[in-house]
Amino acid sequence: MSVRESLNQVLETLPEDRLSQVRDFAEFLNWQQERQDWKRFGQTQLARAYGPDEPEYSETDLKVELNP
Repeated sequence: MSVRESLNQVLETLPEDRLSQVRDFAEFLNWQQERQDWKRFGQTQLARAYGPDEPEYSETDLKVELNP
């Protein structure tokens, strides 16, 4: 029996209020996945924008700039 079939059997036995909680949790899992996908996308775009020829900076490169 597949996970989907097993889950459907369990869902058939649950009352409506519990089904609502299961749905909310499933939506939360989808949201997490979407968030992770966007995070990976952002990292990929950042890596593309700053390629291998980008200079390496360190703290010694920082300069204090005071605005009068």
